[in-house]
Amino acid sequence: MTGRNRRLQQRGLEVFDFGGFRWGVTCLTLAWAVLPVSAQISPGDIFVELDSVATGLISPVHLTHAGDNSGRLFVVDQAGPIWIIKEGVVLPTPFLDLTSEIPVLNTGFDERGVLGMAFHPDYENNGRFFVRYSRPRVGDESEPCFGTSRGCHESILAEFSVSENPDIANPNGLIIFQIDQPQFNHNAGAVEFGPDGYLYFSLGDGGGANDGLDNDPPLHGPIGHGQNIETALGSMLRIDVDGAFPYEIPVGNPFVGTVGLDEIYAYGFRNPFRFSFDDGPGGDGALYLGDVGQDLFEELDIVELGGNYGWAIREGANCFDPFNPENPPLECETEGLIDPIVEYTQADGGISIMGGYMYRGGSSPCLNGTYVFGDFSANFSPAGRLYYLIEPAPGEYEIRRLRIGLEDRLLGKYLKGMGEDEDGEVYALVTNTLAPTGVTGEVLHIRRLFGADSNGDCILDLTDFQEFFPCLSGPGVPFDGNGNNVVNVDVGPGFDFIPADVSIEVGDTVRWTWVSGFHNVESGVNGVHDGNFFSGAPTSVPGTTYEVTFDSDFLAAHPMPDNVYPYYCVVHEAFGMIGSVAVTENTCGVFDVDLDGDVDLYDFSVFQVLYNGS
Repeated sequence: MTGRNRRLQQRGLEVFDFGGFRWGVTCLTLAWAVLPVSAQISPGDIFVELDSVATGLISPVHLTHAGDNSGRLFVVDQAGPIWIIKEGVVLPTPFLDLTSEIPVLNTGFDERGVLGMAFHPDYENNGRFFVRYSRPRVGDESEPCFGTSRGCHESILAEFSVSENPDIANPNGLIIFQIDQPQFNHNAGAVEFGPDGYLYFSLGDGGGANDGLDNDPPLHGPIGHGQNIETALGSMLRIDVDGAFPYEIPVGNPFVGTVGLDEIYAYGFRNPFRFSFDDGPGGDGALYLGDVGQDLFEELDIVELGGNYGWAIREGANCFDPFNPENPPLECETEGLIDPIVEYTQADGGISIMGGYMYRGGSSPCLNGTYVFGDFSANFSPAGRLYYLIEPAPGEYEIRRLRIGLEDRLLGKYLKGMGEDEDGEVYALVTNTLAPTGVTGEVLHIRRLFGADSNGDCILDLTDFQEFFPCLSGPGVPFDGNGNNVVNVDVGPGFDFIPADVSIEVGDTVRWTWVSGFHNVESGVNGVHDGNFFSGAPTSVPGTTYEVTFDSDFLAAHPMPDNVYPYYCVVHEAFGMIGSVAVTENTCGVFDVDLDGDVDLYDFSVFQVLYNGS
């Protein structure tokens, strides 16, 4: 059954009864035999800091990039505008403003609005991008949204293009997909291009509770929207926007040529608000999705082609009874259902999972390959959470809580969304207000806190502890005011350099100093200059110094075996002042937590906090 050129209206939909997914099929499986463990979420050993990137927004729900090497961040605000952060500043004019297109949002709580956007992989050349948003409609008396304070709406996927000004979009979009929503909530809203070049977007089950199954008659049909493969609601959809308008169906979609909606990629979701692909450097392309639960469980899925993720047969991996939703039955039909990779109880982890991103950035190497996500709120208060996954054994996942700052502070805000920039850095989008109102919206860059990890194994352990002490108590190498090492080589009795041989770190400076007499310094041995450095004309001015900074550019321009640079003092015939500079990797600088140029007791106290925490 094709979906091309079709407006998908769901009013009065006849729900098909299809084999293998009907309520009452006799094959029952004990739920506890298949579900993942919903263990208490423990604090992890990763400390992060949250650096503010932008403030003054209303309700930021998504952040992305154009893939055009511009460094710009695009922030989707639920209230209507899409903002650009350019060189650290929010531009005064929105990239696109859909405020007039969306419903008037409720000032107490609302899930409608502008919800997601995705740039075409070839945006730099074709200027195309796609936006998910809500649009008001009249509705009719047969619908549960009719006559309510929020009214009825439809979910829209529209294509837009950039104008001649790269920071301003053309305001008129082309709607390529729309579907009536029976209630105001469970809109999902994410839209992303996959590694296969197709456009993916998610839709919730239509809203309300229990997938409408506790109503008489059932508001979402006899099996609910989640298990109905003849509706787009409760599904992940995949389309090809590079063919005929408005889109074509990828031939590999699971229901092409058989019963079911051609656009469906996977189904059985309640409110799949956020998903992302692990498509950065080193990623395997897996599709991670957070599906918001109802009363008890939140789940994280890896979505597979044609997969059924269980709603409303199950909530998470637990059997679900729409007539008694707070008491999971012990048994239900689980054949053909895919378990979440991990789940947590709302009592322990929060009430609405916020799908995130696999970190593939460069600023926090020890986060590389770590899936970072969170939860909206603990109890509809500003108490969002930030989490990450660990994988103790292949295919076995556990959740850990990110520690914010050395004091392990609470987020203290609603987590409204997550984001990723072109470099693979991950962001948290927060506000102080429940509803899409006010101007407390903020974009926070998630950065791993300095970890004093001397050997780069991403574990703060005894090895690091043993490396710290020589840097703390030994003479070591002094620092300048910028946190860089400086070695002072003084002329001592007998015209010998003291020390005669020094080891410094990449990026540090050697400073030769003499009190009186004619001196200068060249690289080489016994008067044979190798051309690497030369101090210039000799001088007798007391206190004269000559410096060479052995940074990466210098090393590349003047390669020496093992980065060892012999030197001597010109003028003195005996060449008594001879030594060498061995340039090594940083060892002590990694422990300078506050970058004040010293490794001191404060740095050690911070190290102890991090070490004890791991």
